[in-house]
Amino acid sequence: MNKNQQIINQQFAGLIQQFQGLVYSIVYGITLDSVESWDLTQEVFVKAFSNANFTDAGFSQKAWLIRVARNEALKNRRSLMTRLRYLARFCGLENTSEAKELENSFIKDETVAKLKTLLEKLDDEDRQILTLRFSGELSYQEIAEEMQLKIGTVMSRLSRLKDRLGLALEEEPENAV
Repeated sequence: MNKNQQIINQQFAGLIQQFQGLVYSIVYGITLDSVESWDLTQEVFVKAFSNANFTDAGFSQKAWLIRVARNEALKNRRSLMTRLRYLARFCGLENTSEAKELENSFIKDETVAKLKTLLEKLDDEDRQILTLRFSGELSYQEIAEEMQLKIGTVMSRLSRLKDRLGLALEEEPENAV
């Protein structure tokens, strides 16, 4: 391995260490699956390593990683749902309660914490807004740009979500999982 390749590998090792938690949080906030999230996190960094411009000065690495993490998680989720629907159709379970139960058993883990249960009740877009704000630490403007929403929409939805989740947390018994 030549000297330049060693320097590049060291740079990427530092970037992975710096951004791995952020990327994982973004992916997990969408997939709600820890194993799948680790796999997708690795895929995001493989894409970063393959991007010739990623280590260039002035390249917005954090923004790029957040965008790719979000897109990969959404793509994976759509793919999983497509496979589950195909399986349900193949088994003759399409549009039945058994199909919904099959889909839910693959997506939900019964041993998850109270917060995950609350997050599952949110639609994808609301969960993404929360994840980008609190895990990605993006500003309202950055979230609006990333999700192609108006900033006022982001602000009002975040406010309602915080209120709703706060109330839901208070209503749940403390020992409930």
